[in-house]
Amino acid sequence: MTQFGTLHSDGTISSIRSISQSDIRKCPHVILVADHYRDDGTCYCNDKTRVEMREWGYKWSKGQWR
Repeated sequence: MTQFGTLHSDGTISSIRSISQSDIRKCPHVILVADHYRDDGTCYCNDKTRVEMREWGYKWSKGQWR
């Protein structure tokens, strides 16, 4: 499991989320941003409504961000 969270200046961590490494490896782009993964572990590479993908430089083509 890989854990993601928000590290604060006082050393505390909040918003901790764990995602299995196998789910991360299933992502076509192996994106290491916790919000890129649904609760069931699948990624949002096949969701056209995810505007951050466009902001990150991906283009929508053939039903997937590329």
